[in-house]
Amino acid sequence: MTTGAGADVERFAAWQRDTLEARAGDSEVITIGPFHVAMSRDKHASSLSWVTLVEGAATEAETVKAVPKLKAALKKHRAALEIEYNDAVFPKVGAWLESAGLKLAEKNPLIACRPGAFKPFVAPEVHLTQLRSTATPAELEAFQQIRWTDGGDVDRPVPPIDQLRVALAAPGSVFLLAWLDWEAAGTGVSHSLKGAAEVVGVVTQKKMRRRGVAATVTSELVRRHFEGGGDFVFLDAANEEAARVYERLGFSRFGANLVYH
Repeated sequence: MTTGAGADVERFAAWQRDTLEARAGDSEVITIGPFHVAMSRDKHASSLSWVTLVEGAATEAETVKAVPKLKAALKKHRAALEIEYNDAVFPKVGAWLESAGLKLAEKNPLIACRPGAFKPFVAPEVHLTQLRSTATPAELEAFQQIRWTDGGDVDRPVPPIDQLRVALAAPGSVFLLAWLDWEAAGTGVSHSLKGAAEVVGVVTQKKMRRRGVAATVTSELVRRHFEGGGDFVFLDAANEEAARVYERLGFSRFGANLVYH
């Protein structure tokens, strides 16, 4: 029986396959060489495409040959080519993609938590609200502003709250808004599928960092998932400092999420 990081690698790959299957309902899912591609049929969707590697049998020849085919397929959908995968499973693929003209855009630690390793944390002064489709416009606007500007670090357009209202209705998803001193302080989201949950959008308002907001939000998302019968929670940490926060909650590393453009 596979244990530790190896078991997490396998569980993550199962989540990838389940996600591709789930996306087949509203996306065109195709295979090009070793890549699996999910292209949304909704031109207004926030994520038009998802290109990933799942099985560990990719060869250099088929990988390099597939890149121009991927570009052509995505061009028809007016979507940019972005490939992501777990480097622990495909340690040689990065060099092959670079030889095909792609560049590494991100490399973030992949970390996971199991029920037996979970160490809950709650900062007493942090209060949490689960957002639902009936949330007030002010709550939705605060959530979008914090999440999509990275807590004030990045100046970029914020998606409209109507998109968030639609996302809030999705089964298996939990959206949390954290508060400090009666002010919106942080965000966090989990998407659950067949016992596995991906945690995304854990962001703290710049002026409120180092007060336990991110740890409290993540802990609550993990707690809810495990209490609901889930067995696996994962995320890719933004940096090493963030990874250490999650490790204190019981997360452990099982690879790195590489993104190539």
